[in-house]
Amino acid sequence: MDRLKDLYRLYEDDPTDPFTLFAIGYEYLRQGEREKALRWYESIREVAPDYTGVYYHLGKLYVALGRNSEARRVYDAGIHMCRRVSEMKDLSELQQARMDLEDDAG
Repeated sequence: MDRLKDLYRLYEDDPTDPFTLFAIGYEYLRQGEREKALRWYESIREVAPDYTGVYYHLGKLYVALGRNSEARRVYDAGIHMCRRVSEMKDLSELQQARMDLEDDAG
């Protein structure tokens, strides 16, 4: 079974479904194609900025790519969005990731 092919079919049915966009990005990440994953994760912020789960994963991907300032920006945006939509679990994860990023920076 070709997961990406199946996911692209779902994408064709609804190109704004954040879960499908996330799943495609995650599949690319699993295959080691970080830049492609990055584009898919970023696209979620464009079509569904209140899909708070993506901010953590997008930030972690930026960290893995050595792009800490962009990770910080994403974490901050995610924290703001989580507060706006009252998503406390994701808020907590993002705050911790943001603190970890600062601790690693020294």
